[in-house]
Parts: sequence; C-alpha cells; structure tokens
Amino acid sequence: CYWNIDPHVARRVINVWAVVMYIGQTSKDVLRWPRPPSPPVIKLEVRVDAEYGMPSTHAMAATAIPFTFLLATMNRYKYPFELALVFAVAICTLVSLSRIYTGMHTVLDVLCGIAITAVLVTVSYPLWDAIEAFQMKNHFAPVLALTLSFLLAINYPELDHWSTARGDTTNIVSAGGGATLATWINYQWNLIPDAVSAPPYEMPSLTTELICRMGARFVIGIVIVFFARQAIKSVALAFVCKLAGVSPGDKQARKLLWVEVPYKYITYTCLGVVGLALCPAVHRYLSL
Repeated sequence: CYWNIDPHVARRVINVWAVVMYIGQTSKDVLRWPRPPSPPVIKLEVRVDAEYGMPSTHAMAATAIPFTFLLATMNRYKYPFELALVFAVAICTLVSLSRIYTGMHTVLDVLCGIAITAVLVTVSYPLWDAIEAFQMKNHFAPVLALTLSFLLAINYPELDHWSTARGDTTNIVSAGGGATLATWINYQWNLIPDAVSAPPYEMPSLTTELICRMGARFVIGIVIVFFARQAIKSVALAFVCKLAGVSPGDKQARKLLWVEVPYKYITYTCLGVVGLALCPAVHRYLSL
C-alpha cells in the first residue's frame, strides 16, 4: 500500500507499472492471439475471457512490481538482498503459474510477459531518478502527463469486439497521470519530507505502535478513496453522458469509445491525486 511504504520507492513502482501494463494491454489487441481453447483447458476465470492472451499482463505486473521494488530499495535500505530476491522471484513464479493453472494463458504467454517486462525494467532503470526529477520540478510535467495519458487511452488499438481491456488500460494510465500530478503537487507545495540522513537506512522495527499507525493509515486511505471514487465516478459519468447525448444508465452506451474512455480518465486521474496527495495530507494532519 502506497501510504505505508517509502514514497520514493512507491513513485518508481507506479511509473514502471503504468508503462508495463499499457504496453502489455495494447500488445494483446495488436497481436490478437487467442487464449487457450476450452476444452481441453478448464477456465476458472471468466471476467477477462473476452480479452486476448499474448502477453500475460498478470505475469508482467508480477514481474514489474516486485523487481522494481527490489531495485528501488536495494541501495536505499539495509536488508538481506538475497532473501528479497528470492521473495521477488517467488511472487513472479506463483502468479505466472496461477495464470496457467486457471486456464487463462499458455506457457508462451507467460514467458513472453516476463521477458518483455525484464527488458523494460532493465532499460528504464538508469532513467528512474531523472524521470522523478522531471515529474517533481518541471512545470510542464503535469500537463504532459495528463495529456499523454488521455491520448494513449483514446488511441488504444481498435477493438474487433468489446472487452474490458480498453477500460482497464484507461484506468491504469489515468491513475499514472494522476500520480504524476500528485507528485508535482507534493513537491511544489513542500509536502515531501526531507530525509534526516543519507541512505542506506535501517529498516524500522515492527512495534505495536507502528503496526497500529500503518493500519490506521490504510483504513483511512481506503475509506477516502472509496467515497471519492463513488462521487467522482457518478459526476464524471453523468457529465460525459450528457455531452455524448446518452443515458448514464445505458450499459451499452457506456461501452462507446467517447463515453468509456473520458469518464474513466476523469475518475482515475482524480483518484491518483486523491490517493497520492490528499490521503497523505490527511495522514499528516492526523499525525499518522
């Protein structure tokens, strides 16, 4: 959870996750390789069955998140690197195998997802500090992030049939754009606390007080995001549907490009700001 880990690390994870997931999702609808046929495969999941299979975005996320976390912390905190590496490999392996077990992907889908992510993480790693500095200090960073995320979403590869892929991808890139705006706000308004010493840092002890504070931050953050999502989604959907001349209650109309993408873009961009700027501000106010 963002509110209980080092924001320096979390920002890098969010950036890599958004890029990796966009590339993975768009690759599916460009390549259009079908998922494993059923029968003989027994599928244990149906929500994303309409999406294509190559590459596995679950495998990509399960590679990107733990290994980005590992790379972002290995020189920042003192901990047994070998144990953390084993943990990252275990997460990647278990998630990848689960996608094969549930019948949603072939072995090739999973291996390609892991390989693509490994290349993206390796190539982008030397740029992480420069990207963060740009997001914090450049006055055009929010405009660029918000514009780019919308253009990427609205120009998503044309679908030959509707699936959850375009909407899910819009959620991801919009949240990434909102996170960039929140990062810029936090830096420009001096809301990012200064480090008290230079890294590497000692890992904090898990005392009862710390666990309680972490739990409080998590619960308060989730409650804020939940109610913010309900309110923002309702307003955004009503606004976009009014512009498009359709009813917000028409589920088929909500699948249209110029309805689905704008309302999800507005909703998840705002949630990115709420989650990364508003919630931490509330936590600071409550001395959490």
